[in-house]
Amino acid sequence: MQCIFIPKHHWRLPILSTAAILLFLGGCASYQPKPLPVSINLSPDVDQLRKLTAVPRTLPESALGLTEVAIFAVRNNPDLKAQRKQLGIARAQLFSTGLLPDPQLSASLDHPTGSVPGTVNAFGIGLGYDIIPLINRGARVDSAQQAEQNVRLELLWQEWQVSQRACSLAVSLAGERQQIALLQEMRDLYQQRYQRSRKAVSRGDRTLGVTGTDLTALLDTLSQINQLEQTCNDTRHALNLLMGLVPDAPLEIHLPPLPRLPNVQALSREVQTLPQRRPDLLALQAGYRSQEAKVRAAILSQFPSLSIGISRARDTSSLYTTGFNIGLNLPLFSGNRGAIAVERATREQLHEEYQARLDQTAVDVNRLIRLQGIVAAQQKQLNEYLPTLKELVDRGREAYQHGDIDALTFLNMENTWVSKRLEQISLDQTQRNNLIALQTLLAMPGDGTPRTDDVSEGGKQ
Repeated sequence: MQCIFIPKHHWRLPILSTAAILLFLGGCASYQPKPLPVSINLSPDVDQLRKLTAVPRTLPESALGLTEVAIFAVRNNPDLKAQRKQLGIARAQLFSTGLLPDPQLSASLDHPTGSVPGTVNAFGIGLGYDIIPLINRGARVDSAQQAEQNVRLELLWQEWQVSQRACSLAVSLAGERQQIALLQEMRDLYQQRYQRSRKAVSRGDRTLGVTGTDLTALLDTLSQINQLEQTCNDTRHALNLLMGLVPDAPLEIHLPPLPRLPNVQALSREVQTLPQRRPDLLALQAGYRSQEAKVRAAILSQFPSLSIGISRARDTSSLYTTGFNIGLNLPLFSGNRGAIAVERATREQLHEEYQARLDQTAVDVNRLIRLQGIVAAQQKQLNEYLPTLKELVDRGREAYQHGDIDALTFLNMENTWVSKRLEQISLDQTQRNNLIALQTLLAMPGDGTPRTDDVSEGGKQ
């Protein structure tokens, strides 16, 4: 058997090539499919939500305070869970931007044709590297870092808004239930009165006008209850979804006494320092800094694209050469001027957007401060006169039952008291929601608004 000897320099290249390929494949990512969910992912009850938090309990087991409502919403809201994935995208983009560009490997093979003696196959191998990505890398990384900061702060602001929305819904739900309870109490009273007056008419002791008045009051109250029950149903389902609860999970809301209203002058002063602490304004600032870095990167990229490389080649006459090459794009027509114009225009747009947000915030805060004073004055009036009206209604009810006062007069008096009591409950809701909105707009955590250390990891600064 004849042995074939392979020179050492011939088998070294395949071994090195195989090792390079294995090394390359070892660093590659693999694909793993991720199917979509096929069922809901909502907690069955409040107890399940409490297992996910460590909030101190100060209320009965079945009652929820505004602080718990806010924290449950921030940590379990389905939309926030999806938005937190944007932070992962921003971090991945920052990681991608920080990676150094890969070198470029080129190879060629030429086979001579014809019958020229002494010719061999020609080949060429080159290794090149683009320099421009190194020049503007610092600006691009800075832009990606600020973009990641923008996403993180924007997520924190979304968490604040979700907590405000949850607390407002909780206040509305408690107020609507209170209104329904009042109207149900009046409904029971009207039903008893209508039954008595109908029997009295059948005996000839009362007129049809009295029975009609009692029936009208009963039907009006039933209509109000029906309307409020529909509204309450919408409110409860919206609150359950915000907190990540199944639609049928029961909720019992406990509202503390209305806290002392903040000082108007102190609130006005807080507006001046908002750019240093409100998450959305900080997010816009980070976004603007990111855009500044993009403008800088675009300007750096206007310089001619430069790439360098080395090459090793053999021609068809078996002559080996080693070379050095430089590639240069001449900025005669584009010069990256279009990209620079786009980035500068985007920067101007972000500048105006930030100014608009500041202006809108000042107007919103002023509106809420004035609304606080208006509602407080209305509450003071009702609190002053409503007890007297309630006393007159109680005395008038006795007179009505004895026939000492006509039905229409008493019904008007009673309807006025009920409507003003409903208005009193509504004003309390408005004042509570106004306070929650003020705390959110001014980034002043209070009852019902989570502090920065209460929010999820996705929104921490």
